[in-house]
Amino acid sequence: MEIVGAVVSMMQCFCGENCSRQSVSETCTYLRRPRALANRLNEKMELLKAREEDIKRKLHVENVCRGMEPKAEVNMWLINVRKITSSIASMQEKLTIDKRCLNRCLPNYMSRFKQGKRINKKIKEVDRLLGQSIFPDASLVDMMPRRGKILPASSLVGESAQRSLETVWAYLNDEHSGIIGIYGMGGVGKTSILVEINNRILRESTIFDNVIWVTASNDSNVQKLQKDIARAIGLSFDDEDDEMTRAAQLLDALMRRSRFVLIIDDLWEAFPLEVIGIPYPNYGYDCKLIITTRSMIVCRGMESVREVEVSVLSEEEAWNLFKQKVGEEVLASPTLQAVAKDVSKECGGLPLAVVTVGRALRRENDLRQWKNALSQLKSATGRIEGMENRVFARLRFSYERLKDNVTRSCFLYCTLYPEDHHIETEELIKYWTWEGLLDKLGYGESKMLQGKMILDELKHACLLEIIGCQEGSLNEYVKMHDLIRDMAIAVTRESPLFMIRAGHEMRVPPVENEWLVGLERISLMRNDLNSLILEPRCPQLTTLLLQYNSLSKGVHPSFFNHLKSLKVLDLSYTGISGLPDSFSNLKNLHALLLRSCWNLHHVPTMGRLKELRVLDLSSTSIECVPPGMEMLLNLKHLDLSHTTLLEFAIQILGTYRFLESLLTIGLRPPLLLGPDFVNVLKRCTILTTFEANFINLQDFNYYVSSDHWNTLESFKFCVGYPQSSKLPGKNSVGFFGIHIVETEASSWLPGILELVIHECSGITHLPMFIMNDSSDLKHCKIKYCDEMEWIITPEWGTFPNLELLEIEGLCRIYVLNIIACDNLMTLLPLELVQHLKNLEKLELENCSMLEEIIVTDAENEEIIQENNGEVVLPSLQKLRLVSIPRLRSICRGPMICDLLTTIEVVECPELKILPFFLEMRQQLAASLKQIKGSRSWWRALRRKHPTATSLLAPLLRPEREYSSPANEHSHGGNFGNSSFGAR
Repeated sequence: MEIVGAVVSMMQCFCGENCSRQSVSETCTYLRRPRALANRLNEKMELLKAREEDIKRKLHVENVCRGMEPKAEVNMWLINVRKITSSIASMQEKLTIDKRCLNRCLPNYMSRFKQGKRINKKIKEVDRLLGQSIFPDASLVDMMPRRGKILPASSLVGESAQRSLETVWAYLNDEHSGIIGIYGMGGVGKTSILVEINNRILRESTIFDNVIWVTASNDSNVQKLQKDIARAIGLSFDDEDDEMTRAAQLLDALMRRSRFVLIIDDLWEAFPLEVIGIPYPNYGYDCKLIITTRSMIVCRGMESVREVEVSVLSEEEAWNLFKQKVGEEVLASPTLQAVAKDVSKECGGLPLAVVTVGRALRRENDLRQWKNALSQLKSATGRIEGMENRVFARLRFSYERLKDNVTRSCFLYCTLYPEDHHIETEELIKYWTWEGLLDKLGYGESKMLQGKMILDELKHACLLEIIGCQEGSLNEYVKMHDLIRDMAIAVTRESPLFMIRAGHEMRVPPVENEWLVGLERISLMRNDLNSLILEPRCPQLTTLLLQYNSLSKGVHPSFFNHLKSLKVLDLSYTGISGLPDSFSNLKNLHALLLRSCWNLHHVPTMGRLKELRVLDLSSTSIECVPPGMEMLLNLKHLDLSHTTLLEFAIQILGTYRFLESLLTIGLRPPLLLGPDFVNVLKRCTILTTFEANFINLQDFNYYVSSDHWNTLESFKFCVGYPQSSKLPGKNSVGFFGIHIVETEASSWLPGILELVIHECSGITHLPMFIMNDSSDLKHCKIKYCDEMEWIITPEWGTFPNLELLEIEGLCRIYVLNIIACDNLMTLLPLELVQHLKNLEKLELENCSMLEEIIVTDAENEEIIQENNGEVVLPSLQKLRLVSIPRLRSICRGPMICDLLTTIEVVECPELKILPFFLEMRQQLAASLKQIKGSRSWWRALRRKHPTATSLLAPLLRPEREYSSPANEHSHGGNFGNSSFGAR
């Protein structure tokens, strides 16, 4: 105690007046119990940290669940807590409570005193913060919720983009549209539309309280997407949380929010909502989900209720945007403006490309620079500033995201066609098959089905555009967008290596040093090449497309010497007269296509082409079977149609054990398809496609009776003179220019989809051919069969799948009766009506979709003018219309039916005009005997035909307002019972 007193006295001397004012007990505490003081500070800090955690937890709940923000005073308190925590941590690192002096004999009381004083000061600061931490819950946060963020937006260009925007907005305000998918190719403007939707919700919508925007990255997975959404709503996960825990936290946080829209931009892969933790949007407005993606498959994978495709700009819209980016003053020169329009067209309506190119050429007055830019765009070099990084890079990522190398190879194959070319899908799939691309998939499905699955993936990824069916064809077509094609061509300059000069109007082939050793595919199709006088060395080349060139001067004798890997060679539609002997060395060739090589007379030996699967010699001038054909043991497809073969031994077909397709329609002289031929066909056990013409009906009947057709998946048969062009679809049978005796017309192939009867004599009614099941029949065309008396009668059954009935030159028809044809919307084109001079009865019953009977359009102007604008049925005596609820018109103009005796209209509430009442003729008034119909219908007619109804009122036989017996008929298909009669 004496030592302490002495120390205190000493400290008073050192510390002076301030120290002397301290209480002795406090000073003693500093000196004697410094560790207890430090422990007390630690306890206070633990209490403060606990209080901080409690407040943070409450703030987190308010922020995540309700979008509330902390008040300023709460934020200030949290800042002060962080400061003192940091200050104390720093102080504790420097504490030296056991420091000693006088050669470690005594404690260093001076050091203890200073440290104790600092600790005591911090204790008081902590006490003050603890006292300030009592916040009522209501005062923790601001009551104004954070709804979302207004995003910087560029104005939408074009009517199509505006329509897409309004469609999405309408779906957003529809309580039944919980998940909305927006898809389209890269750079088409999906995000721009979504930004506009985001901003419009925040500015205008009273339905939704919150908008949550998340941009998915290219490599998104479940964990990353969960974290991105969590970050957007202020939720944080612990590092040890697993996927399910994160999903549960996210679901809980989102479900606590009322009326929100979750926007996920640029999604590349579909994820189950429950796995991520997104509540499923049910009916109502509590929750909506909008996604953008480049693939419709992703939309469907996310279970979208509504899908909106964003299309490219029209040519005019693209030009307007381009002018805006370039600057109108630059385009004052007509010459420069013409080039600028071509540059704009080359952007293909893709907004990103239009903007990028427009900015690169902004205020550029040099015509040479514009022409150079046009040249670069056409050559797909991407050297215009920004094109490679901003446009091609985005488009290329869609290509790289395709699921496997096979799909990528199939996509690149499309570049072999010319720019803007409409690619027939079936032909494209065949190329893939012949190249062997589909062999790598290993699926059990047919190659055609595999190919269609790949095409679907490419279409859904917006890498191919659907064109649909072209006029006169039942096949589907696709095309590549110009910039997608440019991107793909850029890929083929690296790996795999292609040479693509399709449709370039070339007269001279590429020079020999352009035929690089590493080339895998070459397309020179659709040019003006007269010859190929070179010897290319391309040992890796697998496809060579030369179709639609003249090649009248032939091919170099050694042209094929160094093309050992070639699998597909297409010389179709060329004027080549013969193939060089070097062709015989193509041991790996899979497909040789010589279709319509009209001048082709010579093909060298094929004996060494052991791998050949496809041989197309159709419409060529060869007269002898190429030598060595009997050695083609792997042949699967043989097309000899419309070819003259003076010598053809049918026994050769028996050696083709793998033959799947045999086409011989138009082969001259025609094959004798009798017992010997059928026996050879039966040895081709896997033949699934067969097309042939039969000289007469007897041969056809024999073939049908052989039951060989049972193994076929596709067939096309001409009986009489060959007319394959008039049988465009598969599973079709045509009878052309033959005399038919009813006793001979006894064979019918089940599964026929199309039936054509053209210029045949002896046939009096269609049922002569329909002796078995005809339920598959879709198209029926009957033309110029002058002896036809009856086409179809009800007693011969129904045609549930009939879609097209085409009649021409059958002038003897006098009865037309159609019953229960539910999908029929119109019946007779005007050009057919003018041939129905003998039609006496027209009866239609129970056709629920029929709106108009006689159709007139712009193509019929000449016919209408010839008849002074009138439709004439000079022999019509009875018109019966029963139970046709949508029927609005018999025909659009006046109608002359001077022999009409009976009119019956029952349950046709929309028919309020009768065309023969428009100009009431004395002949009609004299011939009419009775009119059957309801009084309500007659009253409706009075408004349109007051004179006629007044004159003919005595002829009315009112029907009771009843349900027609016609309702008892079956509604099983497009065509129900129909009859056409003639005499």
